Amino acid sequence: MSRPNWSRPLPRPLKIPDIMTLRTLADARTLLSHVPAERRQFNTWRHVAKCIDDAAHGGDIASAVVALQMVLMLEHVPCEPQ
Repeated sequence: MSRPNWSRPLPRPLKIPDIMTLRTLADARTLLSHVPAERRQFNTWRHVAKCIDDAAHGGDIASAVVALQMVLMLEHVPCEPQ
């Protein structure tokens, strides 16, 4: 398996007001680390984590971003592409 490339840029930055702007996979991984551990065990967050990890290993970044945006929407966390 190849080494993960966390510096891969997202197709477009994703702004989460008053929290952070995600520009790279590393930013998305940092955001995940701030999600409470009990919530990270939910299937939705585990799916997002897997998509982000897959993207860092050369997978589709756009799919990871869509998964993240959908979960943020389900969690009522505002986010907007920049």
